[in-house]
Amino acid sequence: MNVNQIILGIVTGSYYSIVALGIVLIYKVSGIVNFAFGNMGMITVYIALQLLSLKLSPVGAFLAALPAAALLGCIVERFTMRPLKKVSHGSMLIVTLSIMMILEGLAVQIWGADYKGFPELISGKPFLFRIFGGLVLLRRQDILALSILAGISLIIFLFLRTTKIGLAIRATSEDEEASMLMGVDTAKISSMTWMIATALSTTAAILGAPKTYVSPSMMIHYQIEGFTAAVLGGFESMAGAIMGGLLLGVIENLVSIYLGNEFKPTISLLIIVIVLMIKPEGLFGKKRGVRV
Repeated sequence: MNVNQIILGIVTGSYYSIVALGIVLIYKVSGIVNFAFGNMGMITVYIALQLLSLKLSPVGAFLAALPAAALLGCIVERFTMRPLKKVSHGSMLIVTLSIMMILEGLAVQIWGADYKGFPELISGKPFLFRIFGGLVLLRRQDILALSILAGISLIIFLFLRTTKIGLAIRATSEDEEASMLMGVDTAKISSMTWMIATALSTTAAILGAPKTYVSPSMMIHYQIEGFTAAVLGGFESMAGAIMGGLLLGVIENLVSIYLGNEFKPTISLLIIVIVLMIKPEGLFGKKRGVRV
């Protein structure tokens, strides 16, 4: 088995994991599968690109784009999701699809449909490692992606378990009505989770931009893989989202070796169907009651 491909699969999976984390976070608190998730990150990448044109460094543009992402998440939650909270989840899903198309159309109108380059946050000579007798070549950006995933995972874990806001998010995700009776401002919690999730989308988009280039459709692939990772790991599990993304990345790379690159898009859809048929709660999820 090619060790190099497995490691590279884990690197690719780290991007999927970041996307899956944001998707699962919104779903756990709001009960919404957000199909606009990727395009919300895409819009803020264009903002970062504008900041680069003002001679800001790639890292500076990335850091400046995160507050813009949080603001976008807050606006979408406050003025679209919250007023429609009492309608069916199917209707809200259609709303997120509408937002996805609106954001894509807005990007085309403002910045055009041409592909634009985006520099790596960390550039330089790649690192060469010898692991289990095999050689592994990793770009500095790849190591950064893995490090950011590890940092985000640790921060979210500590945040949800050691802070009042984190505990409120967990309580709201378990039982919103009971949380309201206990004095939790569930509207504010919902807004905060959308802000955090949109920042995660932006993080994945900017990390992936040097590979995908910046375009209105740049996040379609990552969003599909993020959904697949969430289904694979379990929509009710943050740890499952992380593990699902890493596992999906490895599976895709192995598929590309033994079956060819043309089968990689197909394998994601096949995984969704198989997991939903055999274990609908995902590999790491737990069975629970359905939201009404």
